[in-house]
Amino acid sequence: MKKVVLRNWLAWFIFALTPVTSAAQQVISKIDTAASGMVVAAHPSAAEVGLEILHQGGNAVDAAVATAFVIGVVEPHASGLGGGGGMLIHLKKKNAFHYIDYYMQTSENADTGYTRASDLYSPRSVCVPGTVAGLITAVKKYGRLPLATVMAPAIRTAREGFVVTEKFYGNMLDKLEVITKFPETQNLFFRDDFPVSVGDTLTNPQLAQLLENIAANGQDVFYTGAFAQRLVADIQRAGGYLTEADFANYKAVERTPARIDYRGYQLYSAPPPQSGTTLLEILNIFENAKYTSGKRFVDDAGLINLFCEAIKRADTDRFYFLGDPAHFDIPVAGLLNESYATKRFTGIEPAKMQYPDSVNIPQGDPWEFNDVTESVNTREMPEDGPHTTHISVVDSDGNAVSLTQTLGLFFGSGFSSQGVVFNSAMNIFYKHPSPNRIGPRRRPLTTISPTMITQNDSLSVIIGTPGGGRIFNVLGQIIVRLLDFKMDAKPAMDAPRFSARINSRYLSLENRFAENVQKQLSGMCYNVRAYNDFDSYFGGVQMIVYDKKLNQFIGVSDPRRDGGAIGF
Repeated sequence: MKKVVLRNWLAWFIFALTPVTSAAQQVISKIDTAASGMVVAAHPSAAEVGLEILHQGGNAVDAAVATAFVIGVVEPHASGLGGGGGMLIHLKKKNAFHYIDYYMQTSENADTGYTRASDLYSPRSVCVPGTVAGLITAVKKYGRLPLATVMAPAIRTAREGFVVTEKFYGNMLDKLEVITKFPETQNLFFRDDFPVSVGDTLTNPQLAQLLENIAANGQDVFYTGAFAQRLVADIQRAGGYLTEADFANYKAVERTPARIDYRGYQLYSAPPPQSGTTLLEILNIFENAKYTSGKRFVDDAGLINLFCEAIKRADTDRFYFLGDPAHFDIPVAGLLNESYATKRFTGIEPAKMQYPDSVNIPQGDPWEFNDVTESVNTREMPEDGPHTTHISVVDSDGNAVSLTQTLGLFFGSGFSSQGVVFNSAMNIFYKHPSPNRIGPRRRPLTTISPTMITQNDSLSVIIGTPGGGRIFNVLGQIIVRLLDFKMDAKPAMDAPRFSARINSRYLSLENRFAENVQKQLSGMCYNVRAYNDFDSYFGGVQMIVYDKKLNQFIGVSDPRRDGGAIGF
C-alpha cells in the first residue's frame, strides 16, 4: 500500500512539472466548414476516423459507429465497451428519426442493497454494458458497410496505440486512487510502475484482440462467449452480482424520440430513461418568457434567472416522473405539452429567484396533459425493437447521427477485465420510491440527451455533450443562443455557461460573465460559484450547424475538451 501511495505522490509531482495549457488560453473553438459531410468528436483522431469511413462509402451511421468504437479506445476514461449510451439517427430520404437506447441495465438479481458510500468503486456498481449491442445494431440496421470495415480503425488504434494528451493525463491522475485499487486496471494505464505520461503512446493489445473477435463474429463474442464467461467469473469473484444470463439477455432497444416544436423549429431528443425530455421541457417552459430583443445571457441577470427557473421546474419533474419505460408509465406527452409548459411557467418572475434552497420546488401534474395514447410506455413495444463523450455526424446524403455514450463516472467503477474498463451505472439509481429506483433488468435515468433540430424538414443542428447534471442545462443554453439569439455556431459554443439544479444550492457559472451580472444574481439570492473561463465542468459539446447563407455545414468542437471537427 505504501508503494502505491508513493506512486501517487510521484505522479502528482510529474504532473506539476508537465506544461499544461490553461483553459483561458484555449479560447478558439475547433471548427471546420464543409459542403458534403462532417464529423465532430471529443478526440481529433476519432473524428478523422469518421471522415475516413465516409470516404470509404459509409453513411453517417457507419461513420458515427466507427468514431464511437475509436473514442472508446482513445478516451477509455469516458466511454468504451464497458459502458453504454444512446444514438439519435436521422434518415434523410425517409425523413425519419430513430433512437437506439443502448444504456446499461441491471441484473435479473438486482442489487437493491447497493450503496454509493461502500460500493461505488467496485464490481457492484457495474450494470450490463450496452455499447457493443447498440453500435452493432445501428450498423446492421442502418449502415452501409460491413461491420469489419467499420471496426477496423478501432482495432488498429488499440493495437498501435494513441498519444496521451494533457486532458487524459489529468483525468487519469484525478482518478489514480481508483485505478490503483484494481491491479488489472492499473496495468492498463501504468508502465514500469508509473502512470503513462503526456506524449507516451498507450496501447491495449487485449482490447485489440477482443475488438477483432467482435468484428469477425458479432456481438455474441461479448455477451455469450468465452469473454463473457471469464468476465462474469471476475465480477462475482470480486463481489459483484451479474450473471452470464444477464449478459446473454441484453438487447439494444429502439425507441420513439422525444419531440417538440420551438420557435418555428422541430427538436428531437432522447426519450426516457434518458433526459432529452427534460431538455425539451426546459425549452417549452422558457418559450413563454418575454424579454427585450437583443438581450443575451452574458449581460442580463434577469434572463439567466428566467432560464434557471425553467431548468428547476423541468428538473423537478424529471426527478418525480422519469425512469425506465419498460417498467413504468412515463407521462412524456404531458411533460412536453405546450399548455403544461405554460402552467409550469406561471409564477416565474424575471428579477426574483424562487425556492432559494432549490429543494422544495413542487412537481407539476403532467398526467393532466398526457393526451397522446402512444406515449413512451414500452410495455406494449417489442423488447428487441460530467463523464461522457459525444459525437455528431452528417453525411453527403443528409443522414445524421447524434450519439452520446459513457462509463458513468470517469473510469466508471474502476473495475476492469480483459482490457475493458466497466461502468458505474448502479450509482445513477435513486434510493427513494420513484420510477428510477433499483429493480431487475432496469436501465437507470441518465442525463445524456443527444439532440437534432430541423426546420421545414431540413436539418439545422446536430448537438450533444457530456457533463453529467449539466448536460440539459448546457444544451438548452446553446440552443437558445442559436434559435432565439440568432448567434452563429462558434460564438454560441464559446459563450460563457451557467448551471442550476434542484439538488444544488449553487448557481455555477464560468467567470466570463460581467461582474455586475454576477452581483445582480447574488442580489436575487443566488449563491454564485464561479469557475474558470472555459471549464470542462460545463461539458464538451460537439455540434454541427447548417449555415443557410454559406450552404455548408459548420462543425464546432468544444474548447473545453480535447476534440476536433473535420469535413469535406
